[in-house]
Amino acid sequence: MLAEVLAAYKFRMKKIISRRQLLAASGLAAAFTTTACTLTKGTGFNGYALVANAGDNSLAAVDLTSFRLTTTLTLPAPPARLLAAPGQRALALTPSDGTDHLIDNQFKLAKSARLSDHLNAIRLSFDGKSLYALLPHANQLIQLDMETLKPLARHNFSITPDSMDFSSNGYVALANSTGAVELLNLASGQRAHAQTPHLGQIRFRSDGKLLLAADLQNRSLLALDIPTLKAVAELPLAMQPDQLCFNSDQGQLFVSGQGMDGVAVVFPFDTLYVDQTLLAGRDPGTMACSASPAYLFVASRTGSDLCILNIDTRKVIGFVETGGRPSFITVTPDSQYALVLDRHKGDIFVIRVPRNLTGTERRLKTGASLFTMISVGSKPVDAVVLPRAI
Repeated sequence: MLAEVLAAYKFRMKKIISRRQLLAASGLAAAFTTTACTLTKGTGFNGYALVANAGDNSLAAVDLTSFRLTTTLTLPAPPARLLAAPGQRALALTPSDGTDHLIDNQFKLAKSARLSDHLNAIRLSFDGKSLYALLPHANQLIQLDMETLKPLARHNFSITPDSMDFSSNGYVALANSTGAVELLNLASGQRAHAQTPHLGQIRFRSDGKLLLAADLQNRSLLALDIPTLKAVAELPLAMQPDQLCFNSDQGQLFVSGQGMDGVAVVFPFDTLYVDQTLLAGRDPGTMACSASPAYLFVASRTGSDLCILNIDTRKVIGFVETGGRPSFITVTPDSQYALVLDRHKGDIFVIRVPRNLTGTERRLKTGASLFTMISVGSKPVDAVVLPRAI
């Protein structure tokens, strides 16, 4: 029995190594599925993927029409977060030296602003004119001018924040792992405070009238009223809510985490409730959604595969084996490609998501495939898709 298991394992590893070598050698591989059938060709996205590599302090730009690494930019410290900025530019955060960097549309360093000894989050305002940076040791949120990176305002808080989120109606919420939450109306200065159990991620509902908070201790989702921060609902879950992911129109919230090989589908409007819990591969972790087709990509936290679900039908349409360890997912604006980072091996896996399935694809009930793999650097941790500058 043991000999049979070892033989099967060696055969599987041989297949994975062969596929990785083939993809690396071809640069732009033919579409690939676990059924080994040839699917329709992708057309590429007219833009770039900018990847933050924490291992070698660099940003890597990948051309999404040729699917090749085009340039790298070295930063003075490890980047941890990237944001798309107006004008086909990007913002990069290097937390360990407390600096924000503005990257121009030629992937050169345009400006840098050192704000403190440490930063742990950045966000753009809804109008794209301001950048907000979170200084955890100073309990402070700084508003910066997007073009000059000069401070415009400073907001002090009573808690040491780990995370933040912005609403569409002018609020910012900050939270930390001890369960402290603070709310600020950026226009009026009105504040509210709450103390909850051990918290994970926080997300505003799209209308800004509720703040959804992951209660890791009780395996539930808390709904906090805006602007009072009073708890109005608690939704028990089958898993620890480690990851929260909205679909493209913000009408459904997907929750994954330890405790179940599944994803909870939560409807956040009207009555907060779990509509369904879907099996989604082994040990679900990070997630991302495409808009059209409406797919949910769920990466295994400890494995090498992605489970892909059709959001409309609630059906698993297939699994894509990457041969790596997927740690981050983003989707191109045209929903044609999912870009998956492997922090351990320094690769970006390109998953093709065809808009119109062929007859073969419909029969196979699969709408996604491993398209190609590109080496981008050491320990890629974040990525953002930028349209090509005109």
